[in-house]
Amino acid sequence: MDAARGVIPGCPSGGDLRPHPAYDAVASRLAATYSRKATGGPMPPSDPPQPAPHPAGGKLVPCPICASTLNWEEQDLYRYDRVKGNYVPLTIPPTASPTQQAVVRRTAFVRCTDQDSADPGAAHYLPLAYGQHGTPSVYGFVGATNSGKTHLLIAMIAQMEKHGLGFGLSHQAINLVGHQSLIDEQVSPFLNDSRVVEHTRPGTIGLVDIFVVREGAGQARPVALFDVAGGDLLEIESARRFLDVADGLIFVVNAAELGRDELGDRTFGTVLELLQASGRLPELSTAIVLSKADLLRFDDPIALWLRQEDRVLDAESSLRESTDVYAYLQARHALAWSRPYRECRKATFHVASATGSDLVVDKTFVRGVRPRRVLNPLISLMAMTGVLTSPEARKIGI
Repeated sequence: MDAARGVIPGCPSGGDLRPHPAYDAVASRLAATYSRKATGGPMPPSDPPQPAPHPAGGKLVPCPICASTLNWEEQDLYRYDRVKGNYVPLTIPPTASPTQQAVVRRTAFVRCTDQDSADPGAAHYLPLAYGQHGTPSVYGFVGATNSGKTHLLIAMIAQMEKHGLGFGLSHQAINLVGHQSLIDEQVSPFLNDSRVVEHTRPGTIGLVDIFVVREGAGQARPVALFDVAGGDLLEIESARRFLDVADGLIFVVNAAELGRDELGDRTFGTVLELLQASGRLPELSTAIVLSKADLLRFDDPIALWLRQEDRVLDAESSLRESTDVYAYLQARHALAWSRPYRECRKATFHVASATGSDLVVDKTFVRGVRPRRVLNPLISLMAMTGVLTSPEARKIGI
């Protein structure tokens, strides 16, 4: 390996997607591990799982913020009052027509009280639509504060706004007020003005956006995206509760850190240990993203994958990319970053760049922002967690 740039001699370059012989051993090991994992539990169901019915009627929906279970059909409704800057009770007049009721309920919220909080008045609010579709899927973005995960998450939302998800999928934000604020305050300045997005406050877990995804004429599924900030998550109660309801995680590997610390990202280990303690680790699906890959744009095979298309659902291509990234991490003495693959049941590796460059002056990317391949990790995670149900989607994950 070229120590100056971390280049693996003889790796494929150009547009050739055939696996290189140097990676045959790695590919065989990954395939064998996938076969072993595949026998350890059920594959994604043929039909999306349905929320559990309440014994007395109604539908039980877990809160993704505090892990409480709500009977969705017995909740009082609230609306957000912009003048007061708070949520206020919402009453629908009995004389309202069905159309009027539907319009009002479209922007309504339900209130969830955090029973474990030291503040008895602590509460948070979820869009009413969150519990009106199929079973929600909850995804968290995991990485240290400087890993680039917040930029990756914002870039994903930006690309969804621009291009959609593809594959006959439709998506729609269900917290209309929150989504528009996100677009105005973060996504638009990032994409249009190349502005740096502020890091998530350390030691916090924040709900970023919620949208519903529908595959063709199938049932819509809510998908909630959370930003899991770095810090001592072992001391954060919300981290333990979030990981009890998370369906999938996107672990973000900071390309700038490769070669500096062979122990990898401590946040990875903390999250995996919390999942191990709860017994949920074997059932979780993960996408491991080599972020800020523009820093490695002269390295094969990273250069190869940066040139490939985004929004791809191809199991064979996914396996090749996973093989290449795993081998690259191995060559860079960075296998600690691949720990989620070894311990979670289904996983994929990805090459992505949220910004396309890293030169920042006055909190602005001076070369502009050019996201590359940022949606593939999300699409793969939706395939591994059963949101996507096509035959090809069922093959994703090693």
